[in-house]
Amino acid sequence: MKQRTREDYPLSTTKFAHELAPGDEYESLEFVATAEMNQQILFAQEDFDRRYVEGDALVHPAFLLQMAANTKSPSFRLAPGTGSILSEAETEFVSSVPVGTRLRVTWRVTREYEKRGRRYYVMLAEIADAHGAPVLRRDLHLTFSHEQKS
Repeated sequence: MKQRTREDYPLSTTKFAHELAPGDEYESLEFVATAEMNQQILFAQEDFDRRYVEGDALVHPAFLLQMAANTKSPSFRLAPGTGSILSEAETEFVSSVPVGTRLRVTWRVTREYEKRGRRYYVMLAEIADAHGAPVLRRDLHLTFSHEQKS
């Protein structure tokens, strides 16, 4: 598989993660929340509540949280020697999602701020179903660490 370069992405996603500014967006991600994917989360969480395993099973909320991470975007890129740190998150679960649903995740930087000499930005992650109905909204407060050269 060919390694993607900055030129392969839309203009708003050609930046490294630490270079983003309000208004910038990552490339969206579409996926189907399969029973197999959901089952992996159920085992990891040791949560076998009947709403996640019986009949018209629902997607576990932990799976939605995992897929809302900005690192899931196909255009997420870290510069060499840079680490991404999630410092805070606010989440709203809007609706339950049946297993087998096609979902789309979008990410957009809504604001930036400085705290204790460190730059942060707030990224809105939204998950919607194939009809555009909202499933989850999450504000991610992100900052970055940079490798110190000695």
